[in-house]
Amino acid sequence: MKLNMNIKSIILDIICLLLVLLFVYAAVSKFLDFENFQAQLGQSPLLSAYTSFISYSLLAVEFTIALLLVIPKTRFLGLMASFTLMIMFTAYIIVILNYSSFIPCSCGGILEQMDWKEHLAFNIGCILVIASAILILTKNTKYTIVKLSIITFLSTVQIIAIYLASENAMHRENPFIRRFILGSATKIATTDLNSNSQYFAGTDGNTIYLGNSLAPLHITAYDSTLKIKHQYKIELEREDFPFRSVQVRVSPPYFYLMDGTVPVIYRGDIAHWKATLLMHNNNYYFSKAEIIAPDKIAFRAQELKSRNNILGTFDFSDALKVQYAPTLLQKQIDGFFDTDGMMHYDTQSQKFIYVYYYRNQFIVANKNLQLNYRGNTIDTTTHAKLKVVHLKETGQRKIASLPATVNQLTAVSGNLLFVNSKLIGRFEPREMWKKASIVDVYNIQSNAYLSSIYIYDINETKVQSMLLSGNNLYVIIGHQLHKYRLSKDFFNVSKATRQTTKQHKKFTGQ
Repeated sequence: MKLNMNIKSIILDIICLLLVLLFVYAAVSKFLDFENFQAQLGQSPLLSAYTSFISYSLLAVEFTIALLLVIPKTRFLGLMASFTLMIMFTAYIIVILNYSSFIPCSCGGILEQMDWKEHLAFNIGCILVIASAILILTKNTKYTIVKLSIITFLSTVQIIAIYLASENAMHRENPFIRRFILGSATKIATTDLNSNSQYFAGTDGNTIYLGNSLAPLHITAYDSTLKIKHQYKIELEREDFPFRSVQVRVSPPYFYLMDGTVPVIYRGDIAHWKATLLMHNNNYYFSKAEIIAPDKIAFRAQELKSRNNILGTFDFSDALKVQYAPTLLQKQIDGFFDTDGMMHYDTQSQKFIYVYYYRNQFIVANKNLQLNYRGNTIDTTTHAKLKVVHLKETGQRKIASLPATVNQLTAVSGNLLFVNSKLIGRFEPREMWKKASIVDVYNIQSNAYLSSIYIYDINETKVQSMLLSGNNLYVIIGHQLHKYRLSKDFFNVSKATRQTTKQHKKFTGQ
């Protein structure tokens, strides 16, 4: 009997020693590479929203459990804490493997070399060993088994609750923590544009049209593989206008050439690239314009009295009709610089989107510019950081210091909004910001943040323009055009061709 007790005591000592080594090793590994550990936790689909708290508390818990296991009087408590923690780790892995849309890693040391199924088997083995040690120490085996069963149930429920709460926080109330999912965007094609003055003019889903800011009448078209190239020159009905800021938009089967400083708008068919006047000889000046329908254009202009930015639409279905949406843009400082931003209209979702440059807000409206909702990007800049001065001599407004840009570039397709952010998030490696541009992806139907992707710099040049077409993201970097394939497991963008074709038939009566 005495020999049997000695064997149990030796087994118990060995188990506790191994557990001490395990927890101390895991804690020290995390501590020595703490920044990376936090970054990995930030990518976890369960723990992202609570990264700061968990990263510190987990280290404290692991060191505390090791200490409890070393002291004979607290060994039972240490074993119970070990069992609880390992149950939670195991439940975490099960949720990751079965319910997560992607699989991260947040372990340390040699444990990081295991895949998740091996880690699951390792944890289950640890749980059985710890349970055996607890049963060796306990006097009431049945009561202890019930207690361990309750701990297992409650720990599992707690992990599930954390998962649901974290997912809601990340998508709805994001604490500026980005998720980068491996394989969500893959570069599959590149071509040289031989110029750094080109921009995206539009697409029909199969062909990408590029305008040229230095040669406004010249259009370059690529097929979706970026291998077949065509070049066109726009012929204007009249050329005797003082053009200063020409914009070309392609919305098949039509193209539009616009200059709001004249102001003038042309329209033509992409089959011939001959443009006829749609609007001229009036005082409807504008700074930006996007095509809503063949006979309807959204624009941004300045109010005559206040000189604040205002949104509106031109309707050419009969005689020209101009409709303003005076409440869409919201003034914070001066109404001009602070409301500056990017605008898009997506024919698939029939939504108008306006994204501010200097604050974490975007506007979603219908084709008549009636507000659907105001959404927020995941950063925390709610108020534009601008210093605007008014020159008494000329009455002009100017920015006195370099503004803090929040959103740099945007692209929209279907229910997805891609935003090139200029602000670093929490737990992100700073070295990546020297190598790549960060693009955050939002679902504008559910008003939720989805994830982020890296667009790597080319020769230290960052992305200059973006276009979404189906499950492809096209970007211009310097004088190169790149194509990224978006994984349908994470992003689902339907092609624009169906909607474009329907609109064309409706407009032409086919």
